[in-house]
Amino acid sequence: MSQILPFTEANTKRVSSLFRQALRTAFDHSLKFDLYRAQTINIRSQFDANKHVSNAEELEHLIKLTEAKLKEWKHPDPYIPPCRPGGTKYQRNIPVAREPLVPGDW
Repeated sequence: MSQILPFTEANTKRVSSLFRQALRTAFDHSLKFDLYRAQTINIRSQFDANKHVSNAEELEHLIKLTEAKLKEWKHPDPYIPPCRPGGTKYQRNIPVAREPLVPGDW
C-alpha cells in the first residue's frame, strides 16, 4: 500500500467529500431545519477536532472510521430533491416532440 501524505489536495478532496456525505446523511435523518442545524454544528466540530492531524497512519485510520460511521448511519430512504433523477418531479413535463409521433405519411 502506498504512503498517504497528509495535507495534500487528494486528501483535502477526500475529507471534504466525507464532510458533505455526513451533512447529507444528517439531513436524511432529520428534515426539520432546527434539528439538522444542531447536527451540522456537531459534525463540523468533529471534523475540526481532527483538522491538524499530520500522521499519515492516524489520518487513514480516521478516514476509515468516518467511512464506517457513514455506512452505519446511511438512511434506507434518503431524501432526493424533486427535480433530480429519482425525484418525484424528474422528467414529469417532458417537452412535446416536434417530429410526428407516428411515422408515415397520413
